Amino acid sequence: MYDTAQTPCARMLTREDVAEHTKEHLQATCAALDMTTLLHEIFLCQDRLDEIARRRQPLLIKKRGSYASIAGEFTT
Repeated sequence: MYDTAQTPCARMLTREDVAEHTKEHLQATCAALDMTTLLHEIFLCQDRLDEIARRRQPLLIKKRGSYASIAGEFTT
């Protein structure tokens, strides 16, 4: 018998050995995430990696502050 599936966030929030301050911080972080945008960014990165793999060119990543550019495209 398996337990009900939960996200890592939900599992951490139900644990008794996690401090309340940590749980509050985790809840705030989860509330601030935009899952739709995050999923869209993941798909864009996967498409870009697929293009690179097809061309067999090396991946060039340049860091600028909190931004990283991949072959001229900017992501946060």
